Amino acid sequence: MLPKVVVYNSVSVDGAIKDFELDIALHYEVAGRIGAEVMLVGSDTAKSGIELFMKTPPAEQPSDRQKPVIKPDDKRGYWAMADSRAKLKGLMHVYRQSGYGKDVIVLVSESTPKDYLDYLTERNYDYIVAGSDHVDLRKALEELNQRYGFKTVATDTGGVLAAALLEEDLVDEVQLLVSPEIVGEKAVNLFRAVKAPVKLEFVVCEEIKSLVLLTYKVKKKKPV
Repeated sequence: MLPKVVVYNSVSVDGAIKDFELDIALHYEVAGRIGAEVMLVGSDTAKSGIELFMKTPPAEQPSDRQKPVIKPDDKRGYWAMADSRAKLKGLMHVYRQSGYGKDVIVLVSESTPKDYLDYLTERNYDYIVAGSDHVDLRKALEELNQRYGFKTVATDTGGVLAAALLEEDLVDEVQLLVSPEIVGEKAVNLFRAVKAPVKLEFVVCEEIKSLVLLTYKVKKKKPV
């Protein structure tokens, strides 16, 4: 069974995902209201996030090779990182150290290099093999539900992963936290990689501080 999938992000009025004043604390506060058990992230976004917020990544510690101890009342979600090309090799510990998620589950494919799988195994990361050349998102989502019981998955990535999820008819809901700013001609649009139109149904508009949160239901291409 597929979990509910929510595409969420902070955008400007003209749909840009960067080059405007972002309230990062509010971004994640609103993301937490989705109630997702896991945040789905693409490897490019995960790697660029490290490069953006850290001059030099911290060194891996012996404790980073062990699964973190998770208390029963821990309300944090997990990360699921799609990384069939091993772009996060040597960097995964940064997310385990951060403390923002319970731990990382890695999504790979049959073509993922064996030395990367060995790297993950030696450090006790769970991974899911889905797809031959690249990560089959439908199979990966089904496995996240079956193996871990995740009912809701959210993503706030840079656009490529959101486009792939939308094109594969996997998204149930879109939530946009809109900042009162227009980026203009240099705007990098969240949905720039979506190739075909996606029909949405308006659900609600909520004012949050000086921003608005728009929620839409995605009209499925195929009957559920």
